[in-house]
Amino acid sequence: MEVHFLDGMSNDMIFQAFKVSDMSEKVVTQWGKARAVAGFRAFSLLGSEISVFALVLRERGHGAGFVSILMVAGTISLVAMAPLAGWITDRFSTQQVIPFTSVLQGSLIFSLVFQHNMVAITFTIFISSSCGAIENPAFMALMPTLVSTEDYTKQSGFSQSIYALAGFLAPAIGGILVSQTGYKIPFLLDAITFLILGSAPFFLRVNRRGASLNPGEKIRATDGFKYIFSDAYLRSLAILISGFLFAAGTVSVANIFLLTNVLHASVFVYGLAGTSDAIGMIVGGLLLMKITIPDQAQTKVITFLLVSFSACILLLSATQRPYEVLILVFLFGISSSVLTSLVATIFIKSSPADMRGRIGSALNAFLNLGMIASLLITGPLLDWLGTRKVLAVAGVGALLLVALLSPATFKAKAVQRSS
Repeated sequence: MEVHFLDGMSNDMIFQAFKVSDMSEKVVTQWGKARAVAGFRAFSLLGSEISVFALVLRERGHGAGFVSILMVAGTISLVAMAPLAGWITDRFSTQQVIPFTSVLQGSLIFSLVFQHNMVAITFTIFISSSCGAIENPAFMALMPTLVSTEDYTKQSGFSQSIYALAGFLAPAIGGILVSQTGYKIPFLLDAITFLILGSAPFFLRVNRRGASLNPGEKIRATDGFKYIFSDAYLRSLAILISGFLFAAGTVSVANIFLLTNVLHASVFVYGLAGTSDAIGMIVGGLLLMKITIPDQAQTKVITFLLVSFSACILLLSATQRPYEVLILVFLFGISSSVLTSLVATIFIKSSPADMRGRIGSALNAFLNLGMIASLLITGPLLDWLGTRKVLAVAGVGALLLVALLSPATFKAKAVQRSS
């Protein structure tokens, strides 16, 4: 049965209309600028990871429930802001969007130095993340103007590696800063990195122009969602990853309590877990820079990664020593790095040039629905069932969802290849 949207157009009609509108020219890869953009983003990510590290440690005394609320506040904006964020990204230029959002985000993070009220902190995190909900699709839409579609996976691998390097350094730097200076300096450092990020489009002379509209023509904020749902393969892939994140998302909250409360490891060891994850992501990114995964094999690789990830969650629930957690987290890092790059490549290659902001924002929103739902229930479940049982349930649930949802993805891919 064919789904129809409010404007009366069928899935196939919408898909064909979007395909016709893709009049993008061949892009010659500018490795220097593309990697410099990734470098600026990695530097900002370093600051953000340090401030998140400090915030979680500062507020963990309020319990798992509040930690979950903070994480929800930091991700729910990716859903709530998706239509507006995508519209802003496609309507305005990179040099208009990034400086504004970066300065605002830096100011909000700096204000955390003076905030101790749980409601105010939650609201600040939500608004700051809303800025990130605009920045992410803006940079995602910018990158194809610097890198050809043939080189996109390699650039994505490089980006994942350098972002992971920031994640590698952040826990160690965060631990040193918190132990030596307290909680203020991490937030100040993060604010400064956002100001630097805001200057990047001008310093590097990169820019993706906003849409040029004819009289009476409008950019519709919901077109990104319509495009994803009009393509059977993209739709089934997004549902598969979102469902998996719902089952597996407990790890992001449960890990700190597994290490510090169950295994009685120190805060330093918890920092090492973040470092181990980052090393895994670096390895995954480097693999993508060296290995070419054919289009016809990408769905199989994604499914294999999801199954492996689920198995690691089950093993995590049975760990007896901190070093076992570090090994599993390292494997998580490799899987998530390759998975993120593959999904991004698939969607960017399928997106018309003038819609990449809205499609990227819609993808972020759709995938984060699963993570948000998981975060909402993880805190109460940890308090009720305990860390090990929650992880065991998450591992089994993730495996079941992959088994149930992956056949539709393989079928849609087969239809796409035959058409």
